Formats: sequence, structure tokens, C-alpha cells
Amino acid sequence: MLPARFTILSVLAAALLAGQAYAAGAADVELPKEVGKVLRKHRRYSEEEIKNERARLAAVGERVNRVFTLLGGETALQKGQAGTALATYMLMLERTKSPEVAERALEMAVSLNAFEQAEMIYQKWRQIEPIPGEAQKRAGWLRNVLREGGNQHLDGLEEVLAQSDDVQKRRIFLLLVQAAVQQGGVAQKASKAVRRAALKYEHLPEAAVADAVFGVQGREKEKAIEALQRLAKLDTEILPPTLMTLRLTARKYPEILDGFFEQTDTQNLSAVWQEMEIMNLVSLRKPDDAYARLNVLLEHNPNANLYIQAAILAANRKEGASVIDGYAEKAYGRGTGEQRGRAAMTAAMIYADRRDYAKVRQWLKKVSAPEYLFDKGVLAAAAAAELDGGRAALRQIGRVRKLPEQQGRYFTADNLSKIQMLALSKLPDKREALIGLNNIIAKLSAAGSTEPLAEALAQRSIIYEQFGKRGKMIADLETALKLTPDNAQIMNNLGYSLLSDSKRLDEGFALLQTAYQINPDDTAVNDSIGWAYYLKGDAESALPYLRYSFENDPEPEVAAHLGEVLWALGERDQAVDVWTQAAHLTGDKKIWRETLKRYGIALPEPSRKPRK
Repeated sequence: MLPARFTILSVLAAALLAGQAYAAGAADVELPKEVGKVLRKHRRYSEEEIKNERARLAAVGERVNRVFTLLGGETALQKGQAGTALATYMLMLERTKSPEVAERALEMAVSLNAFEQAEMIYQKWRQIEPIPGEAQKRAGWLRNVLREGGNQHLDGLEEVLAQSDDVQKRRIFLLLVQAAVQQGGVAQKASKAVRRAALKYEHLPEAAVADAVFGVQGREKEKAIEALQRLAKLDTEILPPTLMTLRLTARKYPEILDGFFEQTDTQNLSAVWQEMEIMNLVSLRKPDDAYARLNVLLEHNPNANLYIQAAILAANRKEGASVIDGYAEKAYGRGTGEQRGRAAMTAAMIYADRRDYAKVRQWLKKVSAPEYLFDKGVLAAAAAAELDGGRAALRQIGRVRKLPEQQGRYFTADNLSKIQMLALSKLPDKREALIGLNNIIAKLSAAGSTEPLAEALAQRSIIYEQFGKRGKMIADLETALKLTPDNAQIMNNLGYSLLSDSKRLDEGFALLQTAYQINPDDTAVNDSIGWAYYLKGDAESALPYLRYSFENDPEPEVAAHLGEVLWALGERDQAVDVWTQAAHLTGDKKIWRETLKRYGIALPEPSRKPRK
């Protein structure tokens, strides 16, 4: 309500103004004698009362300033600016000499592994409070636990918890999780102590988190599963500590997570945990099991989130548009505003992956939730680049850059910059595209933005190739790879480009082998390494890579390569069939046409609508 809000802001503003005025020494300003006489005549308060009131207002202002400074530190921590947050608390500790500030600063330091700063804070605290209170004793205990080679048996845990309130207990349990993850041997030595404490404070999700993590780290399967079952009942929404626990379990000991879902009837849990069960099956590469389980869950709980998962699974199973749309429509029809936006964005991204940009636009029209407006704009720019050309995409990018939020649930400003580079490469005037990319590269170089710079160089290499400037193309790709040596896409682009140089064929092949090790499912990498095997005279080894690439992402260039390998292996009818299929595909057909010409193959003009 506006009046109430106005009142609160007015009081706050008054307090701040009071603090600023009296901090500047305004209380010591002397009044002119004549004015003083008039004021004294009409005063209802004594000089002493006025002086006390001024002091009180000054104190209020100082407290407000402290609160806002500390709030700024917490906000910085939430934004991932850990160094700023810790520096803020250390500054406030110096100013306030407050044990409460010291405790929070010490907790923050140890949670960030800033043990040198933690020790400084602890020693400062001891100076402030020579006779330690409960907070300092608690912090000292945690300090000994978290430093290497410290109190690994967690002696005194029960006493520390007994003297803490619930908020402090939550923090202690989470810091114990940190100790278990970072220090080898802690979980084995202290799992019994943590189990006793977790069962004593079984109403706290953080206690179950600690119990589960100690079980995972100690490879105590049944104890970890039992802790996860308690956690699932306490935290129905899967908050960050729970999510971290599940990720750790999946990475370190996936059998525990498997066992948890096998022993737990997720029909009785929240939809979020049901989603996690499906995601776990997908991560284990059991899509059919995931799909079957999802359908069972949907019978009992037709939830929007589960329908979104069903749409994703249907896409992974290469189901048709009618199946995907059916699930997405059900999610959209049943969901909240946020879920409707997520359902529509999910469907749009599925069709973007399939390069069906008309369907992308169809689903983007349904996105209205504010959480997804940036994502919608980014994907709309990608669709414009494919359907309408670079100029239209750049106009859309300009509109997206005017949005108040430059971060979405799925995409970031970096993603938008990549689409801008793609849009520039699609401009009909390649010189204009080159100028635009040169400007971007200059800005990124000055800013020291490594990954975006590598992406920009890779995009410019495509323009250089179109200009026939092979030397500059290779140079850009080599520079990009130096900037991001583990980037499989850039590695693939450079390796494939080197295949046409007989002197560097082996170098290109080695790059492609590394790219394949990094990303064996990438269709472009499979096409490149298959073609490399063929150029090295090994058509039989080339065939499975090229088949995989064409089956999963049919493109004219891949069809040209696969057909040529089949022809070399004596499968000429199959080769012609693949080349014929390519006649109905969209994409760059230059290499396909050149291949048909070399083999003297004349195909009839396609009589049906191009396949996308």
C-alpha cells in the first residue's frame, strides 16, 4: 500500500539525513544570539534534552549506515562477489568491534576457504573479547575443525550444538559438510558423531544434508540413503544445499542415488523430487526407463513440471512434433505463469535444436512470463538469423539489449553476443560483416574476455574462408584454440580446415581425435573425423562416424562425405541414395554439388518440399 510505504521511506530518509548531518558536526553549529533567544522562548525542552535527542538521532543514523553496509556485504555474497562481501565484513568488524559481525565474518571466510583472513578475524575477535563468549567459543571450534589436520573427530560437537540456536545450528551443519568434502578422512572419523547430531536435530534439513554427505564420503550406502529419505521429507523444493548434496552423490557414488530412488516411492514425494528421479535416470543413460517411470508418475500426478520433463524426454527419443507439442501444451495448460513460460521456452529450444525455426517462433509467442523475456529475446534473435537474415537478427538483438535484465534462466549476455556474431556472418555484404566482427574483436581484446574473444575469432575465420583468405582463416582458428585449448568446436574447425593441406593432414587428424575424446556425441566432430579417416585411406574406419553424423544431423555436406565413402567401399546404390536424400535437405550444398559433379551423378530436381 502506497501510504504505508511512503511513511516507512520517510522515516528511513529522516534517519539517514540525521546521521549524515550530525556525522558532519552539524550539532556543534552555534545559532545567532537573536535567533537563539527566540528559539529558547518557544522551546518546550531543556538544553540537555535537546542534546540527548541529537545524540540519539546520530546513533540511529550510524546504526542505519551499519545495517546498510552489512546488507551490501550480504548482497555482494549473493551475487557471487565473495571478495567484496568478506572485505565489507572485515571493515565493519574494525569499525564496530561487534562479536556478531566477527562471527559472521569468520563463517564467511572459512566457507570461502580464506583461512588466512579467517585467522586474522579470529585474532581480532580475541582482542575485542579477551574472555570468550559462546559465539567466540563456537567459532573457535569451527576454526579448528575446518583447518587442515584440525579436530577431525569433531570432539565437542554435541556441546557446541546445544549452545546454539537453530540458525547457528544450520550454519554449523553446512560447515561440517564443507569439512567432509575438503578434508580426506574426516567423514570416516566423524560419521558416527554427525549421525547422532543429525538424528537429535532431525527437524533441520541441514542436519540431514550433513548426515547424507558424511555417508557418501564414507561410502556408507545404507546410512546415506536413510539420510536422503529424511531430507526428501524435510526439503520438498530441493534448496541449494540439498541440490549440492544430490550432485555430489551422483558424482562420487551414483549407486547411493540409484539406491535411494529404488528404495523410495517418489509418488509420495513432491514433484521436484520426482523430477530429480527422472533426471537421474537420464544422466545414467536410461532414457527408456526414465520415460516409462515418468508416465507412471504422470498417471498419479499430472504436474506441469513433469509434463515439461516428458517433452524433453520425447525430444531425446526423437519423437515427432505432435508428441512433443502434446506434452508441452499440457504443461502450458496446467501451469503457473512461470511454468507456462518454462514450458513454452522448453518447446522452443527443442525445435531450435531441430532447426525448425518456424516452430520456434510459434512457441515463443506463448512466452509472457517476465522471468523468461530475456531468453525469449535471445532465441527470437537466433530464429531471425536463420529465417530472415543477419539484418533482421541485428534489429532483434538491439531490442533485447534494451531490456532491463540482461540475464535469463537459460541464456546470458554472452549467448546474445554469440548470436550477434552469427548475425554479422549472415549479412549479404561480407565486408560489413568483417568490419562488425573486427570491432567486436577489438573490444573483447581490450577487455581481456578470453572465451568470447575465441568465439569471435572463430566466427571471423568463416568470413575469411568466404573471402578465400585461407591463411587468415587458419591464423584466427589457431589463436582461438590457444585462448581456449579445450574447446572441442574450435578444435574441430581447425582440424577440419587442416585436412585440405596434405602437409598438415596428420596434425589436423590429431586435433580431431582430441575433439572426439572431449565430445564424442557431436555430429560435426563425427563428420570431421570420419572424413579424416577417409582422406588417410581408411574408408572402413570412416563409415561409422559418418553414418552417425548423417543419421543424427542430416546435412548436405555430411551426405556428400558419407556418399563418397560408401562409393569407395563399393556400395554405389547406397551412395546415390544418400546423395538423393541430400537434394531435399536445407543448408549449404556447395560441397554436395561438387561431389556429384566429380562422380558424374545427375539427380532430378527435388519435387517435394525441402526437409528442414
